[in-house]
Amino acid sequence: MIEHLWAETTQRATDLPRELQSRRVDGEWSFIETLRHLVLATDCWLSRGIQLARRPYHPWGLPWSGAGPNLAEEIGLDTSAEPDLAQVLPVRLQHQKAVSMALDSLTDGDLAEVRTAPKEPGHPNGEHSVLQCFHVLLNEEWEHHRYAVRDLGMLDR
Repeated sequence: MIEHLWAETTQRATDLPRELQSRRVDGEWSFIETLRHLVLATDCWLSRGIQLARRPYHPWGLPWSGAGPNLAEEIGLDTSAEPDLAQVLPVRLQHQKAVSMALDSLTDGDLAEVRTAPKEPGHPNGEHSVLQCFHVLLNEEWEHHRYAVRDLGMLDR
């Protein structure tokens, strides 16, 4: 369901003039920035939290506003990058596919497993169940989709 909603919303954003795809509405992230944040969310909660990858971060990921000032640098994010939507979409689609594949391969027992994040700098840290990680990731997808739809409503008038 979330993939379907994002596909429709992404097409809506793709149909906008290029300058609107990177425009912020009321100080919130632009559509491109939102996708970049979701790339990081997948890197954090799927790749690091569940799959225990040590350095899973794509350089275009964007951290949340409450992240410490050194997190981006420590994990190799380039927050000054300005990729356009055509550049970000293949990365985003690859991340969505990874989530879908991971969900398809889960068993009930897998969801209860507790994983300990690698010791290298990154997020999340400590122990989390697979279910907790997916809850955070899918909540990020759901909430940021709501924001994206809201903001696209202002941009495509």
